Amino acid sequence: MKILQELTAVRLLQLKAIKFQPKNPFVWANGWTAPMYCDDRKVLSYPKMRDFIRLELARVISEMYPDADIIAGVATNAIAHGVLVAAQLSMPFVYVHPQPKDHGLENQIEGDLRPRQSVVIVENQVNTGENIVKVIEAIRNNGCKVLGVVTIFDYQFAATSKKLEKMDVTLTSLTNIEAVLRHASAMELINEEQKAIIQQWQKNPALWEK
Repeated sequence: MKILQELTAVRLLQLKAIKFQPKNPFVWANGWTAPMYCDDRKVLSYPKMRDFIRLELARVISEMYPDADIIAGVATNAIAHGVLVAAQLSMPFVYVHPQPKDHGLENQIEGDLRPRQSVVIVENQVNTGENIVKVIEAIRNNGCKVLGVVTIFDYQFAATSKKLEKMDVTLTSLTNIEAVLRHASAMELINEEQKAIIQQWQKNPALWEK
């Protein structure tokens, strides 16, 4: 996994899918400010990178979870990646909303997920972990087993790791913030001061101030 994490980090940086703005932080949907932003949606616009992500996610799943019955994508950002991976593995696919919809059939799980199926969850990136926890709960409440979560990018927040550990779920990522910062520094995309700021933020993102 180490080599894969390094390679994926470099490719995301070359694609400019990861932005760094320590002095003009981004604002996340939950209100947190962040000195970096992973826009992994850009991957879908580049066929070679899209194929690389599809093949590597599929390889990780086939090697780690050979008994999986079905792939579940986290709505909405991981739906595309989940579909691509499920197609690569010739497996069924569903996607799961963090919250049940408030209209139509009011589904939380879209597609046919049958009790006692073994599920691998595909997420595009893992940050606070709030959505992935809700998705795991929804799948388990449907009578299914969550084998694990695979993602493109992991911010490696300690609080998120504790949440998943408490739920007895393993997270596997193609790359993570450590690999990205290492290569961003080597590629001179950030300087040492900026790297230190991002590392400090990563230790306690909820309370970080620029």
